Order: sequence, then structure tokens, then C-alpha cells
Amino acid sequence: MSTLTSQISYSYRKGVVHWEGREVENATRFLNFMRENVKTRVADEDLPFEDEIRGLATTQMETQFVSKLLSSVPSPRGWEIGEAIAECALQNDTDLNVVWPWNTVRDRRTPRASLPGADLVGFNTTTTESILLFGEVKTSSDANTPPRVMYGETGMVWQLESIESRLDIQHTLLKWLYVRCTVTGHLNLYRKAVSRYLDSEGKEYLLVGVLIRDTVPSQLDFDSIGEILATRFFKPTQIELVAWYLPVEIANLSNLLKDSI
Repeated sequence: MSTLTSQISYSYRKGVVHWEGREVENATRFLNFMRENVKTRVADEDLPFEDEIRGLATTQMETQFVSKLLSSVPSPRGWEIGEAIAECALQNDTDLNVVWPWNTVRDRRTPRASLPGADLVGFNTTTTESILLFGEVKTSSDANTPPRVMYGETGMVWQLESIESRLDIQHTLLKWLYVRCTVTGHLNLYRKAVSRYLDSEGKEYLLVGVLIRDTVPSQLDFDSIGEILATRFFKPTQIELVAWYLPVEIANLSNLLKDSI
């Protein structure tokens, strides 16, 4: 698997909030990252399934129908690819040691389904410990800094605060995560993380906000947001905000995946 190589453009910390921007400069390495990491996260190629379905087609008409069936999944949109980039990039980040005990695409049961209350649900781990990780991803080509997707009732600030303030969301995420961990062999991580969460009365976890951009790096994307969140969140909660500035336009991400097939 390829890594998402980048240069840190800015990095700041206030209270429990850390925010930084990373510029992805090498377009060739980014393409390899998309081919080797992101494509399988978005497209979820299941070759044994496809081979089985194709093998059951016994006539030319059935074969033609199977081809239509297997190609019926709509092309992923920019925000879907942005979420996959965020998942893969965070998993590559050795500082965070992120574990995703699930596969985004295989968890979908209907087109355009989303996670219950958060875009990212997993664990932040060390060799001996584990804490819950909840997060939001925003993908934007907006020339404004910060982009409009950061504010309002669907913005990153509001969504991160909702995860923190609403026990019903936390309950749903814990239940959702438990089911996935029971079938992926991650129950030990789950028990460690939830024990810490309960011991802190629902305060010990890592909140992550990821911004996927195709603009010039600017610390203004996060400065005001970081300041706001630093006044509203306290230990043991931790917040990581990271922006990846891509070397290609977000509008071309879908075509980039198609070209890598």
C-alpha cells in the first residue's frame, strides 16, 4: 500500500485542540495512493462475489444482464471519495495509530447510506491502550478560507459539538461499533476504549475533523475553528483537525479513480 506523503504547511495547538495543514505535492505519488488505497475503499472490489455471479450466468442474455447488475453502483461523488481519502490518510498516520474495524462500502445496505452520527468511527491506539475515535470529514473546493462547509447546521463545528453533547449519538455509535467489532476480531480494542469512555463519564475519546481541499494551503481554514473548539472542549477529550491540500481538483477525483481501473 502507498502512503500519502505531504509537507506540513502550518501547525498550531490551543488547549486540547491541535490543527494543521498538509500539502500533498507529488501528483504521481498521490495517484498511486488513490490506486492502491482509496480505490478499494470506495469501489470495494469483491472479485470472488463478481466471479460467482458471472459463473451463474449460463446464456448470453444472462451475461449481459450480469454486466449491467455489477455496473449498477453509481460513481462515487466528491464527498464520498473525500471520506475514503480521509480514512486511508488517517490510517497511514503513524502519530495517530488509527484502526478502522469496518469497511465503509461493505457496510452500506442502500445507496448513499451514511454512518449514524459521524463520518469516522474507530479507535486511536497505542501498544497497550485504545480510545474511541469519532470524526467528521468535509470536502471542499470553496475558495473562501475557511470554506463554507465548516459552519452552519451541517458544518464541521456543529457536527463535532453534536457528537460531544448528544448522548443519543454516542449511544448509537457505540452500539454500531460493537456489532462491527464482534465480527472483525476487534472486541479487545472495543472493551479497552469503552472502559476508558465510561470511566471518564463519556469524555475520553478523540474527535477528528478532516478537511479535504484542492486550494492553496491556508491556516485560516482552521484558525478560527480551532480557537472556538478550544473554548468548548477540555481534557480528557482530544481534538485533531487536519487539512489535506491535494495536487488535483476535487471535481476530477472520480475520473482519477476510473482511470486507475
